[in-house]
Amino acid sequence: MTAPLRERILRAELTDNQLGMFYLGQVGFVFKFRGKYVLIDAYLSGKTVQETGSWGRNYPAPITPEELDFIDIVLCSHDHSDHTDPETLRRLAMSNDKACFIVPAAYLDNVVSYGVPKERLIPAREGFTLSFPDIEITPLPSAHEELHQDENGDYFEMGYRFNFGGAITLYHSGDCCIYEGLAEKVGTVDIACLPVNGRSFYRLHRNVIGNMTLEEAVVFAKEAGAKLFIPLHFDLFPGNTLPPSYIPASVDVYAKGMPYKIFTPGEGLVYMDLN
Repeated sequence: MTAPLRERILRAELTDNQLGMFYLGQVGFVFKFRGKYVLIDAYLSGKTVQETGSWGRNYPAPITPEELDFIDIVLCSHDHSDHTDPETLRRLAMSNDKACFIVPAAYLDNVVSYGVPKERLIPAREGFTLSFPDIEITPLPSAHEELHQDENGDYFEMGYRFNFGGAITLYHSGDCCIYEGLAEKVGTVDIACLPVNGRSFYRLHRNVIGNMTLEEAVVFAKEAGAKLFIPLHFDLFPGNTLPPSYIPASVDVYAKGMPYKIFTPGEGLVYMDLN
């Protein structure tokens, strides 16, 4: 019998040059590095399609917010509930009194209204790298179809470039489309975590804002020199999905030989750069 996800995360034994990655669904992860725990874009509430009989999750959340009382850093990419979930954040803040919460500066006050104390919030702004023991996090603007800024010039959607102790670099874009200059901002990374569900007239007509196409994500990961491509944002909601079988075919056509990993919810992976 498989151990609960909380237990598997905490028991994972890693060297100083290994990164533990645990997939929570959609684009959510727990990262474990040198005894520190980072949570990004956790959507851990909401009912399944079977429970609602309509629009809902294709699968239940693999862990509860209360089980994440060990997390040190919480990040959110933008203010959509599958990335900045009010219920997840409220319950996490109540059960974990040590975590700081990093969210785009443009909607900081919204997160306070969700139940996260303002003194525990750190605004994410372009050009300001956030430094923690063994982890550096650089916020980068993401274009959710387009770039969106507030009156102060702060972006509503942000991705994050991680430097884990100088050993591993990772880019998690959140929801994002390719835009001029993004590649230069991201640079070269070991791991590229990118959405692949794409965009279309029909989805936009239903107010489903789009992301990179699978082809765009594969080519971007290749150009970033990624040693591991992780496709995301294609499995959670009916009507905004992508057949997983498309992913290996696309990699074979546009970036033959590039390693990739298709996660299942609750699955973990230990990554180490061997070069």
